[in-house]
Amino acid sequence: MYLDTDVILALLKVDDWLASQVDPATLAEPKTSVATAIEVQYVMEDEWNRDRLSTVHDAIVDEGVDLVPLTTDMMDEAGSLRRSYGRINVFDGVHLGAAKAYNEPIVSTDTLYPEIDGVNHIDPRDL
Repeated sequence: MYLDTDVILALLKVDDWLASQVDPATLAEPKTSVATAIEVQYVMEDEWNRDRLSTVHDAIVDEGVDLVPLTTDMMDEAGSLRRSYGRINVFDGVHLGAAKAYNEPIVSTDTLYPEIDGVNHIDPRDL
C-alpha cells in the first residue's frame, strides 16, 4: 500500500485529526516516497522545530513505513496525470504517480483520488 501524506501525518502526530482512525496493523507492506518526507516538512514547518523537521524521513521509517526513492517512471506517471487532470497539484501527482508505478493502492482521505482513472484508492477510515 502506498500511503499519502495525510496518513503519514496521522502516524506522526498524536493530535492529528486522522490519528485515531489509522491502525498501522491494517496497512499491508506500507510504503511512501521521499516526496512525502519533503511534503511533511513543508506542511509542518510552522508547528515543528527544525530538529523534528530534519528527521522526518527517520520518523517515517520508525513507523514501519518503507521510504522509497523517486524514479523517472513515477515522475512520468505524475506528469501524465497532471496533464490529464487539472486539479492534481504537484504533490498529488507525485503520490499518485508513485502508487501507479508500484501498482499499489493509494491510502488517502483525498476526495479527488477516487475520480482518477486507473487509481486504486482506499480511504484509511475504511480499513
